[in-house]
Amino acid sequence: MCSLEFPDLETQIWQPYRDQGVQVLGLSGSGLFGGESAQTVGAFGDQTNVTFPLLLGDVTYSMYANIDGSISPYPLDVIVDKQGIIRYVRHQFDAAAMQATIEQLLAE
Repeated sequence: MCSLEFPDLETQIWQPYRDQGVQVLGLSGSGLFGGESAQTVGAFGDQTNVTFPLLLGDVTYSMYANIDGSISPYPLDVIVDKQGIIRYVRHQFDAAAMQATIEQLLAE
């Protein structure tokens, strides 16, 4: 999870689109440095003041290998459509690109 990105996800993605059925989930995985505890994730949510769900997962770095040549898997923004197809993957937060993808998917 990325504390720098989460406030923007809250205000630019979650708040404007949640009433249209868009879900935003923050996922804490095992990543490069091991898993997080539920207490750590809860404290992170309190610190960042986000209202979207934060989840614990068993996500490893190897899952992200070679997606775009990045060294670190975090942050990773993914948009999945209603059929479960990944339609957007980026390692850098780009609100305009995410909004354009969401608008396109909502219009389908």
